[in-house]
Amino acid sequence: MVLPLLFLCASFLPLQQDAPRYAEVAADGASLHAFYDRKSAKVMDLPAGMPVQIVAEFTPWSKVRIPGGFDVWVHQDYVQWEGAEGRISRAKVRIRPQPSTDASSTPIGHFAQGDLVLRLGAEGDWVHVRAPESISAWVLSKSLSHPQRSTQDWQQRWQQTMQARQAVLVPVTKEQEEAVEEVPVAVEAETAVAANAVAEASADGPAAKSAKESWHRWHAAEVAKDPTQAQAMAAQQLEAYAKAVTEDNAAWNRTHLDNLEMVFGNVIWHTSREQTLNAARASLTRIDGLRRFYLSSLAADMRRALAAKKEALAQRLQQRIEAEKQPTPTAEEGTHVEIGWVEYRPSVNANIPFRLVRGGREIPMHSYDGHQNLKALVNREIVVRGVWRQEASLRAGRVLAITELRVLPPRTP
Repeated sequence: MVLPLLFLCASFLPLQQDAPRYAEVAADGASLHAFYDRKSAKVMDLPAGMPVQIVAEFTPWSKVRIPGGFDVWVHQDYVQWEGAEGRISRAKVRIRPQPSTDASSTPIGHFAQGDLVLRLGAEGDWVHVRAPESISAWVLSKSLSHPQRSTQDWQQRWQQTMQARQAVLVPVTKEQEEAVEEVPVAVEAETAVAANAVAEASADGPAAKSAKESWHRWHAAEVAKDPTQAQAMAAQQLEAYAKAVTEDNAAWNRTHLDNLEMVFGNVIWHTSREQTLNAARASLTRIDGLRRFYLSSLAADMRRALAAKKEALAQRLQQRIEAEKQPTPTAEEGTHVEIGWVEYRPSVNANIPFRLVRGGREIPMHSYDGHQNLKALVNREIVVRGVWRQEASLRAGRVLAITELRVLPPRTP
């Protein structure tokens, strides 16, 4: 009886890998957890296509690392700062998935003394940082795909993803941090103003002015004439916009970002050039990163409002967050173009079970005349054209009725 018992115990131990294996996230929203349990602390969500290294497995979970490291929290008392870079000042400082020491923020490991961290933001006595790549966390194995690529290709993708994530890091000076603390007060005074109007009214910093001065509003027909040129010019606008937003949150302009997203979507729809296609996809990934950064800042403001017992303000901030997650219909452009991964969710809405998912957004969609077999495209990345239709059974009140779609080729490094 001794041997079977030993075998049974061993089967429940995580299986360590001799060398890390590569995989990629199959669809947006794959959640990292501190432990191999859905109830454990959530570290962060991973976007579709992100490469990961599998360092251990415990069915049905995989322990992974990601390019550039996780976005986590550390108490300010344990970091010595020089600009946006900091050094951990003590040994075995706990790495927290949330800015808290309670049970909902189970540590995912420890920093070593001298570890370098990059500052993303702050909340109270806690600092949001980019941790070293050596830190790992758990994700459900079914959230990963395993395309066949050479080790060199994986390493190139890893490097490119790391560089893309570094591009949206936000160096926070003392003055910027104090300005962030004042944001809820400013928003509270704007009780009757729409979220985008609030952002535009307060966008008076040098970077914001520069972004406005260089702005060109695109039309879908203009993009269709020369997708390659449109991609190059819009990418320059996106660079200026990203610089403005990362320097000052008040530079956020939903109208500008939606217009750029329309450009890159239509580029992908109209182009057959691999280089242009990859560039447009990279631009959309950049937009997704900026949107996540902005939503995180709104969520931090909301938590501060709740802590200060400003329920009305917290509710308005929550409404802004929900509004940012919804795409803006482009009625003046006729058909609407969207890119994302197909998910099938009949438990959410049996009549409209398909969602197009990307960058934290979920768009309900259905085939306009029923001839599109969406179920065969689950977990595939597609670009669609369609029109918005009213749908009373959906919370958002509308669905994207697809008139045309195209399956996109696998992403290349």
